[in-house]
Amino acid sequence: MIRINMTGIGAASRDLSVTANNLANARTAGFKRSMAQFIEARSESMDARPGTETGSGTRVDDVRRTLQQGSLDSTDKTLDIAINGGGYFVYGDPKAQTASDQHLTYSRAGSLTISANGNLTDQNGAPLMGLPAGMAGGTGGTPQPINLNAATGGNLSNIQTLGIDSRGLVSVQLADGRNVKVANVALANFPNEMGLKQVGGSTLTETDNSGTPEFSKASYNGTGEIKQGALEGANVDLTNEMLHMIQAQQAYNGNARALQTSSEMLRSAIETLAK
Repeated sequence: MIRINMTGIGAASRDLSVTANNLANARTAGFKRSMAQFIEARSESMDARPGTETGSGTRVDDVRRTLQQGSLDSTDKTLDIAINGGGYFVYGDPKAQTASDQHLTYSRAGSLTISANGNLTDQNGAPLMGLPAGMAGGTGGTPQPINLNAATGGNLSNIQTLGIDSRGLVSVQLADGRNVKVANVALANFPNEMGLKQVGGSTLTETDNSGTPEFSKASYNGTGEIKQGALEGANVDLTNEMLHMIQAQQAYNGNARALQTSSEMLRSAIETLAK
């Protein structure tokens, strides 16, 4: 009985941790909520002799992200972009010195800024990766940081407006009236996007389970379209998360009380036998 209570406490504690993370990221753009998946705990004797022992408790088998799209919230900011549909934005390594040094990450968050060296970057300085503006077709190629310097002649103050259309084409209108195409925002698709690993907030990394990404322009290969002036909100329902936290807390408390009762019964039995 004590072991069963201990597994219940461990599972409820993990469930509480997952729910707390969902609540903490309820205002994080592009965040996807996770859910703990439970299975029955199996003992060694049960594995050796199937059918001889049941009711061995529970444990968390996996923590899975939900892929449901969040709401597209209008911000009217030129450098905010969201994906309406499938795919992930591709970000490079802010510390990379060369293209070969890039360690790519993936996200649904598109709150951008322009760095001092002309790159479009996220709020942590990671460059948004793109594909050539004149590429043939919509898929393939190696993503590179989207840099505005070439289009502006090295003078970023020449930019009058910056546009990103529904297919992710980044273009700038210069002070002399010229409209210059810069690059296409690269989107990534994975054979198994559930296999991506969350490394913080809405940032994900590739794993063996996710498979190798295929890069494309928006609206190709199953990817969605780009919406400028908007961000994708977290797919977290605060009411449901709070209710789930209460349930998990009740499960934790119930198992803790049962564990205390079992311990007291065991101690009473030992004291009785010792007399």
